[in-house]
Amino acid sequence: MMGKFLIAGVAMMALYSPVAAQETVPTPATPPPVASPVTPPGPPADPFAQAIAARQVADFARRERDPHAMLTAARMLQQVPMADGATPAQGDAAFSPDALFTEAKALARDDQALLLQIRLAQSAAGRGVLASAFGKGLVRRVQDVNPRNAYRFNVTAKGGEPLRIGAIGDIGTNMYIRLLDASGRQICLDDNADYAPVCAVTPRASGQYRVDIGNKSAAKSRTVILSN
Repeated sequence: MMGKFLIAGVAMMALYSPVAAQETVPTPATPPPVASPVTPPGPPADPFAQAIAARQVADFARRERDPHAMLTAARMLQQVPMADGATPAQGDAAFSPDALFTEAKALARDDQALLLQIRLAQSAAGRGVLASAFGKGLVRRVQDVNPRNAYRFNVTAKGGEPLRIGAIGDIGTNMYIRLLDASGRQICLDDNADYAPVCAVTPRASGQYRVDIGNKSAAKSRTVILSN
């Protein structure tokens, strides 16, 4: 009789044992991989903004006597494709990749490693820009602006689209830009005793606009005029 109770007890323990009661849980299926969202391409790079930024970096390099900063400015300007406007002046101006590379070499002095880096960067300019994130780039003209005088030209602007014109004269000169509509009304003026004024407007209507690039200095200024 005692043996029967022992057998029954063992059977009950086996029945209610956690091991005996454990059920096999199926492994959850691996979810299919989720494709990462495709980031749409950003807007094209702004050639006008980069050219003006290069001028600002060059100013910093001159103040700090920093050849590395001047090399950066030269490379920034080197990347911007430019098409020469009608009848550019002969020779080059202070605001060009080659001129900034020359300044970088002067600031580098006897640092042979840096001079080699500058020469290698400058040599890339000779290959030309075949493809660029800047699209068609900028229109560039080089114009000698006589002392206390102004160079005037007309542009055709499209209503509702930004029109930006910059003039970078010789360092230390006092330049200004004035933009007039067909009626002679002034719609933009940058006259802050700077050598590199900029006018940026969005005309309401398409039409002809007159641009005055003025030189208030006592010396002639070889001026780079940039427009989008």
